[in-house]
Amino acid sequence: MKIKTILRKDNCPDAIDGRPADITDEKWKEMDDNVIANLHLAMVDSVLSSIAEKKTSKEIWDTLIKFYEVKSLHNKIFLKRRLYTLEMGESTSVTDRINTLNRLFSQLTTFDFRIAENEHAELLLRVYQICMINSSSTLQIT
Repeated sequence: MKIKTILRKDNCPDAIDGRPADITDEKWKEMDDNVIANLHLAMVDSVLSSIAEKKTSKEIWDTLIKFYEVKSLHNKIFLKRRLYTLEMGESTSVTDRINTLNRLFSQLTTFDFRIAENEHAELLLRVYQICMINSSSTLQIT
């Protein structure tokens, strides 16, 4: 998602789909080189080694899709499971719990997984209830 934003900012989001028909050789080379540079800058070293031999932005993009599209289903399932079975230690602050929950919501949104408003509210209430139970048990101990 971030890389597509970078490509839009540089006015070349179509390059990952291949060369547009209405573009000169010189302009295409400049655009493709720009996209390749952006892709390389966005990748960690371990990923760079797997795309190093690719010559065009489309080849790089297609390779990345092959790597991560299969993993995205696994990631989506993992994140959903983590969201619905979220557990944290008693010493975890309310803020940290809510931040973790919001991070999971955000990550799932990148996979086009939408959480209904009422479900979102129920999950937040569950975190709040757990915090209240933990704080009341702490108060009774002291």
